Amino acid sequence: MADTILLTIDWRAADSDMPEEQQETLTQTVFQELRALDEVEDVQRVADPEVPDGGMGANWLWSVLTAEITVEGIKQVCQDAYERLPGKPIEFTLEVDGKKASIGAKNVRPDNFDETLEKLVAAAQKLQDS
Repeated sequence: MADTILLTIDWRAADSDMPEEQQETLTQTVFQELRALDEVEDVQRVADPEVPDGGMGANWLWSVLTAEITVEGIKQVCQDAYERLPGKPIEFTLEVDGKKASIGAKNVRPDNFDETLEKLVAAAQKLQDS
């Protein structure tokens, strides 16, 4: 059983009309804030898989982060991300030993986000147990 879960937080659909500079700033802000949480063991930006031929270094995707967390930390980390991205549709993807589960938080009212958190915890526990 894995001790940690890889969580991908993807809000690209919400920012497609946002200027690139704002997308970059928001991604950096959420990255830094998640990094400061005790529940997060590691947080990374996601490299763009479509680097042009001859491209030097990595280009980073905007509005996508991965975090290594424990099952116990899922609620806090996802709640924190949701609060930092108010009104934005977010796709949370959990991964344990190559097995994945995705839970969307699109058009979820703040009052109903607890239900999404419970689904995330249940999915994480199922991934760890299988």
